[in-house]
Amino acid sequence: MPASVFSRSTECHNQDKVSMGTIAARDALRVLELTEQVIAAMLIAARQAVPLRERIQEDVPIGETMRDWIADLAGRVALVEQDRALDRDLQNLLADIRAHAWSLYAD
Repeated sequence: MPASVFSRSTECHNQDKVSMGTIAARDALRVLELTEQVIAAMLIAARQAVPLRERIQEDVPIGETMRDWIADLAGRVALVEQDRALDRDLQNLLADIRAHAWSLYAD
């Protein structure tokens, strides 16, 4: 049951009922923020996956649009060759996601 449909009384049932809609909105915002973080991590994984796959199979069937997107991503995130902290890359990708850096739909 969504939190927005509940109401709670305040001051030991002495005051009006309080809607939980604002709490539901805050929870929804948190879900969106966590989803953005997962997408940023998956972008780093995609950045790693294509070059690693090409090392074992040179003719990976990737379309031109996807190649352009991977090249753009390569400009934003360096390939992880040795263990390193990824927090700065994740933060930069989060900023790009929030700034709508990529066009998701054809014009």
